[in-house]
Amino acid sequence: MIYNSLWLKGIKTKAEPILNKDINTDILIIGGGITGISTAFYLKDSKLNITLVDSFKIGHGTTAKTTGKLTYMQDLIYNKIQNIYNFNKAKKYLDSQKYAIELVKSNILNYNIKCNFESNSSYVFTDNSNNINKINKLKTFLNKAYNDCKVVPHLPIKYPCKYALRVDNTATFHPVKYVLALKDICQKSGINIYENTKIINLEKTIDGYIAKTKNNKIIAKKVVLACHYPFFLKPYFFPFKTYLEKSYVASGIVPKNKMFNAISGDDDTHSIRYYSDTKDYIIYAGLAKPLGSNMDNEKNFKDLTWHMESNLTKDIKYEWFNYDIITPDGLPLIGYLEKDNNNLLIGTGFNTWGMTNGSLAGKILSDLIKGKENKYQDLFDPKRNLTFLKSINILNYNIDAGVNYVLSKIKTNYNFYPDNVKVITKDGVKYGIYIDENQKEHIVYNLCPHLKCNLVFNTIYKTWDCPCHGSRFDIDGKVIKGPSVYNISINKDTLK
Repeated sequence: MIYNSLWLKGIKTKAEPILNKDINTDILIIGGGITGISTAFYLKDSKLNITLVDSFKIGHGTTAKTTGKLTYMQDLIYNKIQNIYNFNKAKKYLDSQKYAIELVKSNILNYNIKCNFESNSSYVFTDNSNNINKINKLKTFLNKAYNDCKVVPHLPIKYPCKYALRVDNTATFHPVKYVLALKDICQKSGINIYENTKIINLEKTIDGYIAKTKNNKIIAKKVVLACHYPFFLKPYFFPFKTYLEKSYVASGIVPKNKMFNAISGDDDTHSIRYYSDTKDYIIYAGLAKPLGSNMDNEKNFKDLTWHMESNLTKDIKYEWFNYDIITPDGLPLIGYLEKDNNNLLIGTGFNTWGMTNGSLAGKILSDLIKGKENKYQDLFDPKRNLTFLKSINILNYNIDAGVNYVLSKIKTNYNFYPDNVKVITKDGVKYGIYIDENQKEHIVYNLCPHLKCNLVFNTIYKTWDCPCHGSRFDIDGKVIKGPSVYNISINKDTLK
């Protein structure tokens, strides 16, 4: 088994430089996934000086962990938006997703991007009779909005399904190939791109920001946060207004591409799509739960494998997991982050639908920077007003976050830890210890620098993971995923 994304199979790219000097720029984009690269792409003809930095490699972060769907059939999200707002708000979100699909399709056609783009049908389905009414509510909405969904008795494959809806104008693609193609176009247009360049602090100035790396600084007039989960607490207080969901993904070889994608409208989500390259693959995602309750990776991968082998394919080749930021109203956060501050923008909170919303965010953010009106900017405004149900959801997020924080303090050695992993306490400080195959001890602080949650060992990837906000660290304490920007390494003499 390969515990890595299928989308990174065979991907070879030229390494981009690491920033090693102080620079000035008009626009600084932090994050090189689909949101950041799309923003840069739509700014390429603006005559602005644009710099994009990524803490790792372009397109190798969250974008590489998705299922690569371009669809507006997004489980029951329209039901949620209607419940919180109204039909018109839900329809506008639907319009935005159709628009995003057309944006991507247009870029692929205009620039002849080879990214395995495939037009196909999308399904929302259920195998639970109790959920048919929810699917029917979705049907009523879609037919009122566009009259373009059909009721079908089953999926195009033999898979547990009691009721389903189908639309025919959606697509799938290879997200990493697409992002890397946009990156090349951006560079040819003069946009500066740096990899392995981590921003650890943003300092507001009178007319912009100073972004600091470990050794250098970037003076920018405007900053775009396209880094999935922001690395600071203020100004939006992300940890208290959103939550992280963790899901698991697997891909296996099948005899034939069935040319469709699907997602269930059940609490236990099942997502299916196909992909063709040198072989035909099926990609399945499931086990989506709030992050703090979803940390036993070995068990979850076994459950995922069992489901795939029972229903889809026994020839499983790749497995990985992903984090998604969930917002309380089902709508992304795209636009200016603070009132009366046009120098700080953000695109995040895509509620598991990052391929459409990341592409859309790039267009909206670039339009805002260029002073152009975008018809969707108000819909996704991070400063939009609270509703009663939205407030209740935020309250529930904070209760869950508080529980996860407390549990991280109470739990020390989880029952799924092997014998070579343990957490000890010395002088009131917790340390995590991993003993490798050569009997060498790797010791780290068992505390996330972001908001001080205690860490859980990932037995598959050999990392220390934060159950609160998703930071990850290697066995020697180096941060490999934010929002933390600091390591948890210790001095070798600390425990002597």
